[in-house]
Amino acid sequence: MSSHAHHHHDHAVRHDHGSCVKDALDRADALCTERGVRLTAQRARVLELVWTSHRPVGAYDILAQLGGPDRPAGPPTVYRALDFLQENGLVHRIASLNAYIGCPDPGH
Repeated sequence: MSSHAHHHHDHAVRHDHGSCVKDALDRADALCTERGVRLTAQRARVLELVWTSHRPVGAYDILAQLGGPDRPAGPPTVYRALDFLQENGLVHRIASLNAYIGCPDPGH
């Protein structure tokens, strides 16, 4: 159990987006360490892209942002990362949209 209280963001006031994404990545990292699974750089990047959008995002949107012109990422890479994140409760898949969204409270 962590000692710090859960913070509820009030999106109407002011939303510190960078901090929100960083918090999500920190929580994911801690959770993976706790479970003995690896949050690889690739998985962390996919998680970051899901969180950055703050709305459901499709695998191909992630793919477009993930791959650079010199080294494009393949769909299997993205789907493997999304499967991992979903199995560990870090993202949720919205079947009706075939899209993913970050889980604000992983591990619960």
